[in-house]
Amino acid sequence: MNQSNSRNLIWVRLLQGSMETLFYLPILFIAAFYASTSSFMVSWLLTLPIVYTLGALWIRKLKVNRRIYRILIATLLGAGQTILLLAVLIAFNAELPGITVLILGLLGAFISTNGMRAATKGWYAAFPNTLMFVSVILYVILTIAAHLREQFEPYFIFLTICGIAALVLLLYIINERLLTYETHSGGAIQSATTKVFKRQNRFMLSIVAVLLLIAGLFRQLQSSIEAFFHAVMNRIMGWMNRSKDPVQEQPADTPPEQSGLPPVEANHPPHWLVWLEHLAKYIGITLLIIGIVVLLYFIGRKLYQLLNKALGRIWERASDRKDSAEGYTDEVESLVSQSKWSDRFLKPGKKKEARWEELRTTGDKVRYLYRWFVAGATGKGYSFKPHFTVKETGSDILAWRNKPQTNADVEQLTRLYDEVRYGGQEPNEELVQSLRKRLGEQRK
Repeated sequence: MNQSNSRNLIWVRLLQGSMETLFYLPILFIAAFYASTSSFMVSWLLTLPIVYTLGALWIRKLKVNRRIYRILIATLLGAGQTILLLAVLIAFNAELPGITVLILGLLGAFISTNGMRAATKGWYAAFPNTLMFVSVILYVILTIAAHLREQFEPYFIFLTICGIAALVLLLYIINERLLTYETHSGGAIQSATTKVFKRQNRFMLSIVAVLLLIAGLFRQLQSSIEAFFHAVMNRIMGWMNRSKDPVQEQPADTPPEQSGLPPVEANHPPHWLVWLEHLAKYIGITLLIIGIVVLLYFIGRKLYQLLNKALGRIWERASDRKDSAEGYTDEVESLVSQSKWSDRFLKPGKKKEARWEELRTTGDKVRYLYRWFVAGATGKGYSFKPHFTVKETGSDILAWRNKPQTNADVEQLTRLYDEVRYGGQEPNEELVQSLRKRLGEQRK
């Protein structure tokens, strides 16, 4: 079971590292383009997710979170990646980069540090939404530069496809984070309802992703249509220029007639044929645009109906739960509140959590301890279950950690949290300080 969890964790880190590499690609591409050769650049970009994963797993095995250790491990991984790739290039007699490849070693260390941060603090905190927005903007700038500068022109299609993939991933990740945050405190009824809503959301985003791909590659589609019509017109011209009568060859000893007029250009198409070619091209492009618009209309109407239906169902469930469970009203947030969605979507890191020294009441300190306890387990691989109660979550974490000596402290923490959250009580200051000290020692 533990081996299966470890294997799944490795795949999760590889997936996270691949996505972060995609979002950091505008910066990584510029550095690799000027600091290395094309063969080294490709192999370096492909192995960055592995460096990310190794950093995340290594820091989790060592169970240390001091900055000096993170810097040393990241430097070792970045240097190891660079040296290994150089050795492979030497073995294949490929072109080697210069001393500027040290820059790529430092960037590899930076990616490794991101993996460590995701393993200790969680991926949402280590890779916020703001970075993804900035990455999409950089993709736009980079594709424009690739279109204008000849040295970047061979990579234009590659950067365009990566930019569209980053935009699609941005929609998927932010949508998932918003739904997870809004339904975080729900019970079994809400989980069953939101599961259907999430499935419909992913389906709708998949359709939007396809449409974005078509829109992003529209210029290439237009070029393909133009090339097709050019080929058709060339065939028509070749067929019309064929002569039905065989051409009489002049004798070899007969000199060609000299004329004082300049030579006439051959195979010059008539104006009506050029006009017909342009007309056919514009008709094809117009039909393509009309088809996309009609498709967008029907898909948008269907998506609007599905979204209204799903949101109405969730709204009814949330209203019923508010009426029947008053003890949870302090933690429930509206799923369809536009202001809350905009705050989570555009400014996820605006509200920073207060530090322990800044907390004024013991109730706030107990809430802080509980979040700190759960976040520590989640950062080490524990899968949080939103439908569990506070007591069930504590017992589940204890069973996952398999440390029976911490049972009393965790039970005391969950009991104090229940008293603070639902009873409005304020525990003793010395008791909370002592509990924090014991939990901190057990976490090391």
